[in-house]
Amino acid sequence: MGVFVGIAPLMPLKSILILLITLATGSSTVAALLVATIIGNPLTYVPLYYLSWLVGNLLLPGRANWETLKAGLDRMQEVGWGEVFSVAGRIGIDTGLVLLTGGLVLALPVALLSYPAALRIFLQIERKRYEKHLLNKKVKESAS
Repeated sequence: MGVFVGIAPLMPLKSILILLITLATGSSTVAALLVATIIGNPLTYVPLYYLSWLVGNLLLPGRANWETLKAGLDRMQEVGWGEVFSVAGRIGIDTGLVLLTGGLVLALPVALLSYPAALRIFLQIERKRYEKHLLNKKVKESAS
């Protein structure tokens, strides 16, 4: 869950989505937030969004490539304020659609491939905590 949301270009909604999905599925909110933060952080935003944009442009050609964006910006300079917002809205929707499509296509296989490794790591951490708890319990019982 954390890998999927960390890679997907859902910046303002990541924590809320993780909270809702982990509560609904009974999975670990802390683990998902930790992994999403490790993957989607200020150092990785630019490469992840760029990859999302590249993949999205491959899947939805012509919606938000440089030529389309430049044509929209040129159009905004030629028209009045009423149409500027309309053109900007279309550019925003097209760019968002391309980013989301590319990001989700990138995130799904990476999340599916990383799940077994992440599960193993978190189960080892849980097992070590349990063993430590048992050792502490034995020490307290022998001290009594």
